[in-house]
Amino acid sequence: MTTSQPEKLGLGELRFPEADPRLKKWSFGNLLAFTGPGMILASVTIGNGEVFSASRGGAVFGAAILWTFVLCAIMKASIVYSGARYITLTGEHPFQRWAQIIPGPRNWLALMLGVLAVICFPSWAVAFMQGLGQWSNWTFHTDINPQIWGLFWGLVAFGTVFLRSFKIVENFQTVVVGLMILFSFVALFVSNPPWIDALKGLVPNVPSGYPDWVQADYPDVASRPIPLEIIAYLGALGGGTYDYIGYVGTLRAKRWGMLGAPNHAELEEKLNRLDTDQAQIPLATDADNVDNGRAWLRAVKLDILASFVSVSILAITFVLLGDVILGSGAAQEVPEDTNILTSQAQFFSVISPVLVYLYQLAIWAAFFGSLQALSTIYPYTVREAFAPTFPSFRNEANFQKLRIWVNVYTFGGALVLLFTGVSYTTVISFAGVLGGVLSLGIWGFAQLWTEHKVLPAPFRMRRWVQVVVLISSTFLTVAGVLALIQFFMDLLG
Repeated sequence: MTTSQPEKLGLGELRFPEADPRLKKWSFGNLLAFTGPGMILASVTIGNGEVFSASRGGAVFGAAILWTFVLCAIMKASIVYSGARYITLTGEHPFQRWAQIIPGPRNWLALMLGVLAVICFPSWAVAFMQGLGQWSNWTFHTDINPQIWGLFWGLVAFGTVFLRSFKIVENFQTVVVGLMILFSFVALFVSNPPWIDALKGLVPNVPSGYPDWVQADYPDVASRPIPLEIIAYLGALGGGTYDYIGYVGTLRAKRWGMLGAPNHAELEEKLNRLDTDQAQIPLATDADNVDNGRAWLRAVKLDILASFVSVSILAITFVLLGDVILGSGAAQEVPEDTNILTSQAQFFSVISPVLVYLYQLAIWAAFFGSLQALSTIYPYTVREAFAPTFPSFRNEANFQKLRIWVNVYTFGGALVLLFTGVSYTTVISFAGVLGGVLSLGIWGFAQLWTEHKVLPAPFRMRRWVQVVVLISSTFLTVAGVLALIQFFMDLLG
């Protein structure tokens, strides 16, 4: 009798720990109970994604581009879900499996996406520092060089990140996201936008040109190719591979699904030796185990749902507020490099001038909290991307050192960008297109192949979800290539 490879490794049929009873039914309370890492994911883009990009898009193009933000949230959520469900079902990060099943040199894809993600780290850090620099002069009525203020907040954020636990960051960012949604919702209904136009904005269309007032008053904005401008919005919205690789890794701390197996470290080591060119991951396929596995996936769905619904609500709200308060029929102001945050204060002053102070507090919490949140999640991104090639990265005893070096690199790179005067829109456009669009599309294709190759049929995504991931991956890859070409042409020309 022939012994299968999984049996030789002592794997046998893998069974999930019993799912939390709260996952057996959907409820608002359960949604809150299984929300955590997803809120960090949502919060790391609030400032650059929703507050800046969405309101700028609304001011420039109006509600006509609303569809792009909704579509973007759906596409990104589907790809993130494909990665998060894989680690929950198998107990291993998908990047670990790619070493065996992706054609070409071993680990090349994980290394490539890891390098692209790491390149983007300083760009997002400096964007938050630039925002906080402008915020400080505006709030404290000072006239200090914003770079100095940015340096100050960077030092505080990176210097105190090790004093806060992962759970504290989770809770803090959940409160920040909740407050932003609450205030934005109130402002939206007080401003009473044209709801019919908003509904029309959900129908895909591409603006043919910039409004006359944008061309006259904001020539730097109007000089950017429209596809690059819009795709840059999408890159900033909801995060990118620099966040998502780490997000999937943070689920280890939640111990959902196979991650909660009592012998998980031993299991992961055996899986690492399993050649899935010869055998699939041996998940037991009886009805009880399949039902238990799918129950655990509800935790993933709830966390990602909470994250991307929050992102979508904020994006839609800020697009509409940008249109009504800053756009063609109103103030005709465009958030730009020298005015990242202040124009949006008008969203809240329409309710009461007092709320401007609350907006200032919320903006500080969003930008400073996000600066610390990315300092928390980036080390996970580095670990998961490079551990397949450098196994020492997987050793928990080395993680604190890794955190230090990742944050030193991120902060050091951000300082270089800060004091060389690279513009805010340049850094978020570059990082957003590279890591938030192009890299994510490539990841989606790899994830589809991974599911097909190594998961037993009962545990694969439903056919319609696979189609959504395929369409999303195709769109993001093509859009990313197009926007990256236009970015460098615009930068050099």
